[in-house]
Amino acid sequence: MMNNFNCRNRFGKTAVTIVVLVVLIGVAFGASLGYSYSVGKEQQETQDRLWSQAFVYFSQKQPEAAYLKLIECRSTFSDCLNIYRKIVATESIRLTKSQINEAIILICQSEAYDNLFKLESADAWISKAKLEIENIEDGETRFELANFISRCEAANRFCNSYREYIKDPNLPEEKYKELVKNSLKVGSEAASSKDYDYAIFEIRFLIACGKSFEEPILVEEAAQQLVDVTDNYGEDEKTSLLWSLLTN
Repeated sequence: MMNNFNCRNRFGKTAVTIVVLVVLIGVAFGASLGYSYSVGKEQQETQDRLWSQAFVYFSQKQPEAAYLKLIECRSTFSDCLNIYRKIVATESIRLTKSQINEAIILICQSEAYDNLFKLESADAWISKAKLEIENIEDGETRFELANFISRCEAANRFCNSYREYIKDPNLPEEKYKELVKNSLKVGSEAASSKDYDYAIFEIRFLIACGKSFEEPILVEEAAQQLVDVTDNYGEDEKTSLLWSLLTN
């Protein structure tokens, strides 16, 4: 009978120990979950703020600041953020890292073409875009963006060559004609992909070459392309500037 009592006593102590352990594990899990929720909530708020700030800077023509905010925004992803999102389960906060990566590339591309429109080198922005392309997870999106960047890179080469050529008053005619020919070749590829940015660059480039190299036929080609672009995409700040360049 004593043995039975001892067994019951040991069983009772073991049961109490198990209950205590379960409670402690539950408390620890709850504390950990609470901590993850708190940290994740803070990271979500930071992410939303940085995302908004990036586009405010971009709209204010401060691309470098916008780019840096997006880089910072991308660093807010963590396990805590994932836990917070699972608990809250609100679709409106489901900004993904891929979306941020795409936004970074699009800002780089936009600023590269802004430089090229002014016939300035876009080396820095293109380098940033090329570094980011591998961060795009979706294969189809990565392929499409890589093609856009490749055309932008070609435009940059044409622009850099043009800037070198206009320094040389004795430039052979075949040199600049080859340059224009290559630009038009890339332009035909861009048209099939509806690459508006390259189309605008090409018109700007043709106007510059036509006037610098005294080739009216290039200016006429630019005018025809500008009519097509305006018909297809409508008029904006850049097309208005191009019409002004054509008529002055």
